[in-house]
Amino acid sequence: MTGIKTTRRQAVAMLLGATALAAGGLPARAEDLAASSGETVYFRGWQFRTDVVQGNVDRYNSEMGGNVDYATVTGDYPSIMEKTLIAKGDLDVLYANPSSAVRYMGGGWVKPASELPNGQEIADAMYPNIREAWSVDGKLLGLSYFVTTRGAMLVNMKAVEKAGMTAADLPTTWDEFYDAVYKMHEAGIENPFLPHWFAEYFGVSWGFVFEVMNRGGQVADPETHAPVLTADGPAGDTLRAWKKLWKSGIIPEEVLSYNEAGYIDAFRSGRYAFSPQQLYDIKTFNDPAQSADIAGSVTLLSAEKQSWGLIDSALYVMTNRKRSAALESDVEKFVSWYGYKDQDGTFAVANRWLEENMLFSAYKPVMESDAARDSVSKSLMKPEDYDTVLDVYASAPYPKSIWNVVWSEEFNFWLRDKLFEFLQNDLAPEDVIDAANAEMERLNKRYNI
Repeated sequence: MTGIKTTRRQAVAMLLGATALAAGGLPARAEDLAASSGETVYFRGWQFRTDVVQGNVDRYNSEMGGNVDYATVTGDYPSIMEKTLIAKGDLDVLYANPSSAVRYMGGGWVKPASELPNGQEIADAMYPNIREAWSVDGKLLGLSYFVTTRGAMLVNMKAVEKAGMTAADLPTTWDEFYDAVYKMHEAGIENPFLPHWFAEYFGVSWGFVFEVMNRGGQVADPETHAPVLTADGPAGDTLRAWKKLWKSGIIPEEVLSYNEAGYIDAFRSGRYAFSPQQLYDIKTFNDPAQSADIAGSVTLLSAEKQSWGLIDSALYVMTNRKRSAALESDVEKFVSWYGYKDQDGTFAVANRWLEENMLFSAYKPVMESDAARDSVSKSLMKPEDYDTVLDVYASAPYPKSIWNVVWSEEFNFWLRDKLFEFLQNDLAPEDVIDAANAEMERLNKRYNI
C-alpha cells in the first residue's frame, strides 16, 4: 500500500469507519421540537425521492404537531429559488448546494444555521472539512442533507467483458480512460461512454470542472478566485479530449438534452460501459428492481492514481423572510428535527437517506457506525469495492475556487452555455479558455472580489 493510499484510508476512517460512536448529546425533549404557532412552514426541494421527503415531513407533522408544507420544484432550481428569495415569497426551508447557499448568503436572503439555539452542537457534530466547505465568514450556512462524489466513474462490467476486456484492463487516469473508450468502440461497443454532458445546471459545466481538477488543475485560485485556466494545462487537455470524442460520433447528440433522470436511465439501460455518476447511484444501478439490465455488474474505477469527480453536497437552508416570533421558532424546530436529530435524539432523516439511497452525511455519528458499512456494502458489486468507494470519496476535490464565491451560480450557467457552444459550434479550446478567464475576471470586478 502506497503512502498516498494510506493517507486516504486514514482520512476516511473518520468518514466511514466500522467503529460506532455514541450519538452525542442528550436526546431532545419532545416539547423542545414541537410546533406551536399553528402557522405554515414552507419547505421546498428539488425532485429526488419525494416519497421519502414527504414521509419524513408527514412524521414530523404527526408527531410534533407541525404544519409543514412540502413541495417539489422542477426546472431551473437555483434560478427559481433565487427569484423566490428576492421576492420574499412563501419559503422558509429549502435545499441548496454550497455554491447556491454562498450566493444566497451574499444576497442577505438566508439565516445561518449558526444562529439556531443548538447551532454550535450541530457544527461540532460535522466533519471539519465539510463544516469548512459549508461556512462563510465563520457562519455555517445550513444543516446536512447529503455529501457524496459526483463524477465517480462507474463501470458496467457486462459491456467491458463484451469488448473482450477484464477488470485488469480498466483505466486509472483520464488519458488511459479515453484510450480505453476508443479501444472498446473498435471492439464493437457502439457507445462505450456516457459523459457528464447533460443539460442540468450540474451537468456539462460540473463535468468540465471535475475533469480539470482530476487532472491536477484548478479553474481559479481557491483564495483569491482569480482565473488560472491555461490552454497548455489540464483545462486544455480536457477540452481537446472532448472535441476528439464529440467529432468521433461515439457520443449520441441526445446526451446534451438529457435531464438527470434521462442521464441515469441511459446508463441503467446497459447501453454504455462507463459513465461519471453520483457515487450513491451505484446502489440504483446494482438494484435488480431498478436496473434489471445491469444489476450486480456495476463497479467503479480506482482512485489509486488520480481522483474521479468532485465532492457534491447539499444543505437544508433557512430563509430570513419576515415571520412572527412563533413561526420563526417553528422554522428552527423543524429544520433542527429534519436536518439534525429528532425528538428521540436520533439522526432519523440522515440514517434513512443512508439506508435507502446511500446518501452520506456530514455528521460523524451517522457515518462512524457499523450500520454505515453494512448499508453501503449491500449496494456494491463485490466486497472489495467498499475500499474503492472510500478511496474515491476521500480523494474527490472540492471546487472552493468557484463555489465559495458570490458569483458561483452566474459563472456556472455561463460555463454551461459556453461548453455546449464549444461542442456544437466547434469552438477552439483556446478561445473557450480565454473567454472563461475573462468572465471570471469580469465577475470578480463586478463583485469587488
